[in-house]
Amino acid sequence: MTKKPTFNLCKVDSSMFNSKMDIDEFVTEPENSKEIEKQVEQYAQLEYPIKLQKESDEHGMYWVAEHQDLPGCMTHGNTKEEALINLDDAKRSWIYTAVSLGTSIPDPGTKAEIEDCSGRILLRLPKELHYRLLQKSKEDNISLNQELLFLISSALGIRYLSSKKKQGRPCDRRDYK
Repeated sequence: MTKKPTFNLCKVDSSMFNSKMDIDEFVTEPENSKEIEKQVEQYAQLEYPIKLQKESDEHGMYWVAEHQDLPGCMTHGNTKEEALINLDDAKRSWIYTAVSLGTSIPDPGTKAEIEDCSGRILLRLPKELHYRLLQKSKEDNISLNQELLFLISSALGIRYLSSKKKQGRPCDRRDYK
């Protein structure tokens, strides 16, 4: 018996769901779904580090939970507990999608491994590339460090947003610090 998924629709414009068709008519299940479910269960047992933080905006206060090792695997809730429950569901969905698409699933990092990182690296690159990066950072009116962080983060699917994003300004390179 498969558990029917539930969704938090309190902040979603539900008018888009006024179709007379059932949502199941738009979703196809992979032929090897049983095999995928077994792999999901194996990966779901792995303990990925969790980043949990309190946020507030014009909608009020809420908690954001994220598995940083699984790019884009994040969710929120009104309480810490709700955010963590939602994160477990998001983790399973993330893994299911990755397995279905044949995408590799990263091993969980440990807190010790993360703490061992200083946040500083020495990077050697060709002079032409260095020059082009400097020109791009000047064009974007940000430091070379911010430009590199933006480009690397974008390539990894990671987003570091400053408080300016919370103020309603569109996200851009300045938001990567």
